[in-house]
Amino acid sequence: MSGIPLPPGERAPQTDALRDEVAQLHEAVRSQRDIGMAIGLMSARFGCSTEQAWRTMLRVSQDSNTKIRTVARVLVATHDGTADAADDEVLAGFIAHLPASGWSGGGSGKG
Repeated sequence: MSGIPLPPGERAPQTDALRDEVAQLHEAVRSQRDIGMAIGLMSARFGCSTEQAWRTMLRVSQDSNTKIRTVARVLVATHDGTADAADDEVLAGFIAHLPASGWSGGGSGKG
């Protein structure tokens, strides 16, 4: 900061950049939380190591052309029952790429 007061109602130029950065960091934390939870869910569901679960999620992401954070978010939402119709649609797009024992689909009951 330069120490020069701004006119009332005017923001410092870096304020918007800082807000964007904070928003991006919050999204990164949410994504990392979902990824960690999804790895644990996959490890438990498929009886594999966390490394195998991570690699499976990466493969699902690549094979279905779905971002890893989206794969994780949808798996978590499906597991905890908060998936909506859009999540069900995304899950349908990559469920075939999961291990043969499958993943129960349809968290919303709408689709």
